[in-house]
Amino acid sequence: MLLAAAVLSAPAGAVPIPWINCGAAGDSLHILQSDASVWPPTVAAPARATATFDTSGRLLDLQLFLLHGVPWTFDSGSLPTTTSAGFVSLPASFPVSVSSPALPLAAGPYITTQTFTDGAASVTILDKAIVATPVAAPVTTTVGLSFNGTPGFPLVPAAGDVYDVHVQMSSGGAGVFCMDMTVPFKTATAFVGTQVAADAPTLSAASLVALVLMLLATGLFAGRRRARMVS
Repeated sequence: MLLAAAVLSAPAGAVPIPWINCGAAGDSLHILQSDASVWPPTVAAPARATATFDTSGRLLDLQLFLLHGVPWTFDSGSLPTTTSAGFVSLPASFPVSVSSPALPLAAGPYITTQTFTDGAASVTILDKAIVATPVAAPVTTTVGLSFNGTPGFPLVPAAGDVYDVHVQMSSGGAGVFCMDMTVPFKTATAFVGTQVAADAPTLSAASLVALVLMLLATGLFAGRRRARMVS
């Protein structure tokens, strides 16, 4: 495994992000430079997540945003989880879909600068990368997210939290990239934000019966009208 610490003409004050390349030499995505204006970061960067729950506490989706060569957004959909003492347990690894960028991702050089903010704090990330071959859908992507060594995340952050992020992607059996990264926080920083999805409106049984009867009556009236017009 190779430590991705190459720095090409880094701006003053930039710090190389210490991630590990767990992929192979033939992977399509090659990171040339990955720098942060502050490390350890003062906000969730270069990755951050949002967990969406329903009103009963079931995890509907875990969305992970990751700046790795290009800005990636991954969505898990519903996952088997348990919540105990304010901690949401996750599978050690789970499949995700790619929400962005749109695939196929063209071959070529990519330079991305993005600022992550949270209140008055911010961190700017600069990534330079080369995509050697186009990345076409469908892709197979797995994610692992651990908190202080345990798969999952707390609902309330605390100072000293450490997150481990693992993402691996392949396309047509060929590797796109594989990365492992540890993100430590000196202050209480919400690496995983949470939100509750609004329940979809539902009809009562009586309302549903009334709706069906109304539709049947409308169809019957239209049929009789057409019959009169034909005769």
